[in-house]
Amino acid sequence: MGTGIKVDKIIFYDGLCVVCSRFINLLIKADKRKKNRFTSVQSKFAKKYLGKRLDSDDVGKFIVYTSNDKIYSKSDAVIQVFTELGGFYKLFGILKIFPSQLRNTFYDFFAGNRYKWFGKLDQCHLPPKEIADRFIYD
Repeated sequence: MGTGIKVDKIIFYDGLCVVCSRFINLLIKADKRKKNRFTSVQSKFAKKYLGKRLDSDDVGKFIVYTSNDKIYSKSDAVIQVFTELGGFYKLFGILKIFPSQLRNTFYDFFAGNRYKWFGKLDQCHLPPKEIADRFIYD
C-alpha cells in the first residue's frame, strides 16, 4: 500500500462516537497480547485504506477489522475481534449461529442511533501516552 504500515489486526472505528471509543478502551484492556492496532475512520490512513475497499458513503457507519488479509465489517468485525482475543471472549463466536443479515439488522439499528442515544465527541478520542504506539493516526 505504500504507507509502511502493516495492515493486519487493525480495528477501524468512529473516533467521534462515544460508544465506539468505549469499545476501543475495552478492547485495549482485553488485548493482553497487544495484537491489535487501532485507527479512527477520520484518520488519513483509514480514509486512504478504506476508501479503496468500501463505498465512500459507508466509511464511518460501522466498525471494520482487518485480520489475516481479510476485511470484516459490522457484526462480523465485532465477533472476529472478540474470538481472536481468545479465552472467555471466544464465546462471542456463538453469535455466528445467527445469519449475518439478522445480526447486521440489529447492528445497523444501533449504529444509526448511537449519536442520538449516547452523544458525539467534539474531537477524536486520544489514547494515553502509554498505548499511543498502538494507534495509527495518519
